[in-house]
Order: sequence, then structure tokens, then C-alpha cells
Amino acid sequence: MSTPIFTTKKLEKMIQKYIKPKENVGDPGILGKWNATVFYVNRRKNWLLFNPKTHYSVILENITAKDLVNIQEKFREEFFLQLVVDGIDITQKQVDWLVEDLSFHSTDADRSALGYINEILYAIDCHQDFEYYKSLAEINVYLNNCIFSLDGSSKYTRCTKPRDEMGKILRAYIGTERDMPIHPTSLN
Repeated sequence: MSTPIFTTKKLEKMIQKYIKPKENVGDPGILGKWNATVFYVNRRKNWLLFNPKTHYSVILENITAKDLVNIQEKFREEFFLQLVVDGIDITQKQVDWLVEDLSFHSTDADRSALGYINEILYAIDCHQDFEYYKSLAEINVYLNNCIFSLDGSSKYTRCTKPRDEMGKILRAYIGTERDMPIHPTSLN
């Protein structure tokens, strides 16, 4: 399945040769689109990937220019590890199917997603205090366990967690005994 990742302008400048035109986005698949940005911790580049549909985040640590060639494999590995840590039952083969084809695009100007990304970056910055230092992996578990409202920040009627929302979507499409997910059209 196609996995479009819309980058911020800051990240777009760093990976300019990997950016594809927006016309080539295609069908986003089960998980929908992702948004990505770059941030620094101890002068090392890290990427934050955010799924607006589920509010699920994945942090890719210490990305260098050499990693860009294999960024799809790195994202698949980190995404799989994050799902396992968050208690979502999935295999590497299923993750490979979900994230079959990564494509990077310039920003889609999704203000809601960018607002949540800025909120996540602020939380990461707050947890980087020397007294309460946590690794980025611990912070990512914390972020995926934070409560948010499906109705927006002004109403708190349908509160949930990003890992719960990701689990719901994956359970709907991926059976526990199957290696390959159910195609979305057969569920209707």
C-alpha cells in the first residue's frame, strides 16, 4: 500500500532529491497519510512522523545522509518496534505490507497536524530536562499513551489514546491468525 509522507519545509530542504510531486500521491491506504518534521537532540537529527488519523507518532533517531537511501526500511523497523512496545499484536510481514511504498511530498499545509506536531515537539523538549531525562523511545511511548479527543480540543466527549486508535484500525484490517491483511473493500 502507498504511504504518503508530507514533510515540513525544514525537512523538505534536507531531503529535496527524495521529494515527489503531489500529483503522484495516489491512494493513501489503510493508515492514511503521515506528516514528518525534523528536530534536534544533542546536535543529532531526528525525525518525528505523525499520523493525523490516529495521532500515532514514530520517532526515527539519529538520521544521517547515509540513512536516507534505506529510510523506508528504517521506518518499517521503527514502526514495527513501536507497535510491539505499545502492545499491538502485529508481525513484521504485516507492517511491510502496510508500509509498502513510502513517498515523500512537500507540505500539505494541514494546520491541525502541524499543531499536534508542534505540541509533540514541545513535550519532547520538556522531557529532555537533565533532571528528568528520558530517551526518545520512552518519550514516544508516553506520547502514544496521551489522551486526546476525537471531537477536537474544544470538546472532550470522545477521549481516546493514539495507541488505542491505531490498534482499532489494525485489528479491523489485520486478523490475528492471518499473515496478510484483509483488503478494505471486502469489509464493506
